[in-house]
Formats: sequence, C-alpha cells, structure tokens
Amino acid sequence: MTGSLVRWMGLLLLTTFLSWASLAMAAVYQAEGMASLGAGREAAREMAIDDALSQIAVSHGGRLLGVSELGSQGLAESSLLGPKRVPGRMTVISEREGEQLLYVTVSLDTAALSSESAAAQPAAVPASAAATDICAAGALPPGRFLKRRALSTFFAVNHPQQSSGLGDISHWLPAELARRLSEHANVTGLDGGRYTLFAPGVRDEPLAGLDSARALGLREDVQFVVAGQVVDSQVTAQAPRVSLFGVADSVDASITYNGPFAGFLGASMRVAPVARQFSMDVWLYDGFSGALLARERLSGVARGDVAPSSARSFTPYSLAGSDYGRMISGLLDQAVEHLTANMTCLPFTSRVVRVEGGKVYLGAGAVDGLAVGDRLLVYRQQPDTRIRAASGEVLGVPEVLLGDVSITQVQPRLAIGIMNGGRLPQTGDLARFPRRF
Repeated sequence: MTGSLVRWMGLLLLTTFLSWASLAMAAVYQAEGMASLGAGREAAREMAIDDALSQIAVSHGGRLLGVSELGSQGLAESSLLGPKRVPGRMTVISEREGEQLLYVTVSLDTAALSSESAAAQPAAVPASAAATDICAAGALPPGRFLKRRALSTFFAVNHPQQSSGLGDISHWLPAELARRLSEHANVTGLDGGRYTLFAPGVRDEPLAGLDSARALGLREDVQFVVAGQVVDSQVTAQAPRVSLFGVADSVDASITYNGPFAGFLGASMRVAPVARQFSMDVWLYDGFSGALLARERLSGVARGDVAPSSARSFTPYSLAGSDYGRMISGLLDQAVEHLTANMTCLPFTSRVVRVEGGKVYLGAGAVDGLAVGDRLLVYRQQPDTRIRAASGEVLGVPEVLLGDVSITQVQPRLAIGIMNGGRLPQTGDLARFPRRF
C-alpha cells in the first residue's frame, strides 16, 4: 500500500511539473514595429506588423543577416537567418502615427497556440503538411482560399532505354502532377507538358531553366513553374518464373529457358523482373523572377508486379494496377505534398493587367479566391537588377512598394480595384496578398 501511494504521489508530482514546464515555456510577448506611411496606411500597417514580429523573433535567437533601405528616408528592411517567426496568436494592441511613420504594437500569445493544440489532439500529420496548414492559417480566415497558379512542364527521360512500359511519361507525368496539385485548396495546377524550360541539346539542369521559367511565367500568367526529369527507371532484380502449359507470367522483358525438361508438361521457365526502381527530380521556380525555389529527388523501389510490358503502358489511370505503378503514384503524392508546402507558404501574387481611369485591373478573380474588400500590396520589379549568387543562380528581383489596392469588383478571372494612396501602378506590376487581414 505504501509503495503504491509513493508511486501515485510521484506520478502526480511529475504531471504537475510537466504542466508547469509547459506553461513556463508559453508566454505573451509584445513589440512595437514601425514603417513609413509613404506607400499608404495599409502597406505601412503590414510592414510595421512584420517589423514587430521580427523583433520578437530576434529576441528568440534569430540572427540578423542584413539590412537594406528603400531610400534615404525609407523603410529599413531586415532579413532573419534562423527562426523567422515565433508561433502563436498575434493581436494588434494599438496603432499611432507620427512624423510620417506608423507605429503598431502587437502581442504574441504562445500559450493560446499551445492550449489549442493540446485540446485538439489531432491525428499525426506529415511535417510538410503541417507546415502548409500553418502557412495557410496565418494568411486567411476560415472559409477563404487563394489559389496560386502553377504550370507543370515537360519531364525529360534521362535513359529512354529503361523506360519500357512507362508510356509517354514525359507528358502524362506533368499532367498528373497538375491534376493532383489542383486538388489542394490553395493551388491551381495547369498542364504545361507541351512546354520545356531547356533548349535542345542543353542538359536538364535546374539552373539552366531560370530565364525560361520567368519567360514562361509571364506568358502563361502563373506564379509558379514546375519542371523536372525522370532520372532512373531500371530493373534492379530478376528471378526465374515457371509457367505451365505454355502460359507465361510475362511476355516482355524476360529470358526464356530452353534447356533439359523445358517442355515437360508444357512447362517453361523465364527470368523475369521482380524489382524495379524509379527516381525523378522535381524543381519549383518562381514565375515572376525565375528563381529556383526548391529542388528535390524522389526515389523508390517496387517489388512484385514490376515487369515492363509494351502491351500495358502506364497512364495516370493505370498506376493502381501494378506494384510499380502504385510506387510511382506514391512518389507523385510526395512531390505534390512538398510542392504545395512551398507554394502556400509564399503569399498569393497576381499581375496588374491594366490601369485605366484610376482603376487597377488584376489578372485574378473569384475562381482564384479574391473577394470584394480584399486589399493587396502593389510592387514594381526592377528587372534590370536581378540579384544572382556567385554560381549565377537568380536569387530574386528587387521590388519597390507602390501602395495598396482595394478590390471593388470581382469577376471569375478578373478583379478591379482602386489605389489607397501611394503611386499609381503600371501594367506588369505585382499585387501581393498580405499575410494578414
């Protein structure tokens, strides 16, 4: 009895300690951010909130990477290397103006997020999917969506001699990626299998497609461009298989045995594939700058029904019919998961397609998720000053904030708005949805 009581008290003390430790780790933080009012109040509010949250992040171990200025009296922008945001519920406490600056004080309640997560106790979710939900939740209220357009382009096959039974995979693979991307609430996948980012004779390396990705993004009016290549699809293992009375397990990719007793009871022996691998590269580009945002190689090995057959070429509708097809389908799901995690963590962006009579026309509308009353920040790219790394890779294009636009009318593929101060945009400028309302 005494031993049970001691164990019970020890468990109680441990539970109390863990609860106290969890509460101790959660706290409410406050910071005041500031931004210039030169581009309008809404734009200044967005940047001031970002400034306040960045200050909180710096206090939690974020390292300041660099500082740049928009002008002699413009907003000083800083970048963080390390934890860019502290998770929690953000609330604006106060706003004030002074000397052409907007000051915004925010609080960040990490305890609220912790308690909500503990109460919900959701099922296990893949890390990238959880990241996608966090990004989407921080951008939109419940019930809203913003579909970022992504064009999936031609996938070259590195070793055509290995691709027996894969059909026209260079075209059906991007089409299937586009279809699966469109099943996501915040992405519209477009089939661009007829387009390639690489000139004939140029090896399909991701950095060779930067300029083509930007040109294609402009021509097709998409925010993202997806490309890639099939790296490997070779058979990795074979094994003998016996068929009776002339019925073979496979008619292709096998070696027939004609030695002693080969014809006994109509039996034949064939050496057939029993394991086959598949490997593909997937690259994600920014359609506005051509920058390479993500690259990943996805690989897998299937065992069992993997024999390539010219009579059973793969299509997106036949993937579930074999072990090899199901493995490829799983890799496609992984690719979509990783692509959407990257896309949805970047703000929705559309192009200004016309400016007339004080009205601003955007190349996105109701089908993309825009609604009357939305306010978007408007930027102008400086294309002659694209920033490149020492390797030649495009890192991005400098932008100048012009102000913000309020949407007053929405059609299926078009939105019309008016500027709230700032500078009047031009055709080709970018309208970007703020991360908060």
